[in-house]
Amino acid sequence: RARVRHFLSEYLAETAVIKVLEVNCGTGEDACWLAQEGKKVDASDISAGMIERAEQKRQQLPLSIQANLQFTAQSITNLSPPEQGQAYDLVFSNFGGLNCLSPQELHDFLARCQSLVRPGGYLVLVVMGRFCWWESLYFLLKGKVGTAFRRIRRKPTAAQLDADTTIATWYYSAQDISKSLDNFRLSTLQPIGFWLPPSYLDNFFRKRPRLLQTLDWLEKKTSFGHWAADHYFLALQRQDESGK
Repeated sequence: RARVRHFLSEYLAETAVIKVLEVNCGTGEDACWLAQEGKKVDASDISAGMIERAEQKRQQLPLSIQANLQFTAQSITNLSPPEQGQAYDLVFSNFGGLNCLSPQELHDFLARCQSLVRPGGYLVLVVMGRFCWWESLYFLLKGKVGTAFRRIRRKPTAAQLDADTTIATWYYSAQDISKSLDNFRLSTLQPIGFWLPPSYLDNFFRKRPRLLQTLDWLEKKTSFGHWAADHYFLALQRQDESGK
């Protein structure tokens, strides 16, 4: 999350970036941070339970920040178009929220971004790509060859959320997303989790803090390998009608 915020801060620093929409906001961790950074934030998630937890976090913030933060239980596939002149300066989705969309649903969401993002504004997405060397190595060592290369398949994978819950998950390359956005140009493409391991290895690395510190140092020095990282950070800027 710290790496995502490091890259995202570059766009938040622009004085024209005031109004932010976060989709798939989960428990509101990033939305609260964005509001504390001085932005007006509309955040949504399909899960009413997640929104309830997010609202509890909002209530703990100073009143001046609460006023700039709104949570709504809403599906990403049912986002309302903004009113005339009310498009967002930045639309944000973190940590694989878009991977829960089928290819058609993803295409429809990206099409909506033509109106959700104002000309000159940004679309910032953190997505699980179609290969992660950490993941493949981990599952190969466990003898799970099919799982090791599950991201390469175009069919959905049943990702395990907990002991009782799975969710259909698709994996998308940066090219898969960019080709659906005619009026956007690439601004930033960076790896998130090339050296830092996926969260399901937390228990192993928590017992090896020096190794984790070294990997964190390497991550901060690395700008290559988005195609092999657990996630990638993709920022695109919407062009105006003249293509500028």
